[in-house]
Amino acid sequence: MNTYAALAWLNFFIADVRDGLGPYLGVFLKEYQFGESHIGLIVTSASLCALIFGIPLGIFIDKTRFKRGIIALCIVGIVLATGANYFYPHFIFTLMAQIAVALCAVCLAPAFSAITLGIVGQKGYSKQVSLNEAYKHAGTAFSAGLSFVFALYYGIGAIFIITALMGVCALVFLALLKSSQINHAVACGKEEGVEIPLRKALGDVRVLLLGVVVFCFHLSNAYMLPLLSQRAHTLGVDSSGAYAAATILIAQCTMIGISLLCMRLLQTKGIPHFSSIYVYLMGVALFELIVRGGVAAHFEGIAGMVIVQILDGVGAGIVGVILPLLVAMLMRGSGHINAAFACVMTFGGIGGALSGSLGGFIAQYFGYFYAYLTLAFVAAFGLLIWVLGYRVLYARNCGF
Repeated sequence: MNTYAALAWLNFFIADVRDGLGPYLGVFLKEYQFGESHIGLIVTSASLCALIFGIPLGIFIDKTRFKRGIIALCIVGIVLATGANYFYPHFIFTLMAQIAVALCAVCLAPAFSAITLGIVGQKGYSKQVSLNEAYKHAGTAFSAGLSFVFALYYGIGAIFIITALMGVCALVFLALLKSSQINHAVACGKEEGVEIPLRKALGDVRVLLLGVVVFCFHLSNAYMLPLLSQRAHTLGVDSSGAYAAATILIAQCTMIGISLLCMRLLQTKGIPHFSSIYVYLMGVALFELIVRGGVAAHFEGIAGMVIVQILDGVGAGIVGVILPLLVAMLMRGSGHINAAFACVMTFGGIGGALSGSLGGFIAQYFGYFYAYLTLAFVAAFGLLIWVLGYRVLYARNCGF
């Protein structure tokens, strides 16, 4: 198997592993009488602890030549923490397990970005990132399909076994990648030995703009799916995790198509460059969140769920492709691509962490209707910032 295929299949199998239980966490914990606010607190606390190490890990990824070993360590850590949580579903132990999962997950994003860029280079980065995302969503859809079937017959415990098996397969494909195939200078964006100061790279106005917009995106998006699954549990629709698996399956199938569509839209000759298509795509990703929140607030049936998850696939599919491309193009020649990417992801991670507490608190004390409307308003605010920020960047001739 060639390196490019190995990269794609690695993304396929690690997709189910990197977030641990992900949206199944709420369903699993509600079986043990955890309230929405307690679940939100666990998610927020774990994410905030991991975010402390986000940028330092990105800097470390830029400097280290042992990227494969770091990815392997993270995969094993996530599988072990998730499995242990099944046997000890208590508040403190669950909190510690989710902190471990979050720490590993926050390291995987820049590590994957680095090895992909280091192997294919700037010229092939756009196509490979799109393929990686398509395979990643296909892997999530595949594992969600398995989870849907086995959760119906064996309960939510089957999901833990599936996560472990996917982790083992991910390690096999990781072993097919050799360190000698990774150009570590290209992986961090260093060109001809030139490297700008780290402070200047992280303080770049374009990086900060992306960070704020991604913060709004994840603050709005992160807790919409868990709320959907928890509302289904509250209404008596599902307690096995099968409903959560079905919602994921719909979204991931949509993301596959969106990733491939982005590959066609962004494909250029030679080195990738900025164009208005990036602006439009990010705008679409934010706008669909507004629509998604409104639909979820007003419709509780199956039809509403399908529409909500298709929209989820559109937004997440777009952001998953264009975000690493934007950072790589902005920071090309800096020597700090993965540190900048980690910085942007840290903004997004803070938004995702706060989304759990914001959505969970409003859902428990004011109802799911107002929780969805609040999350939709956050997306509208992010869209406004993106539109205004783009004009500022254009006026400053920042390359858009």
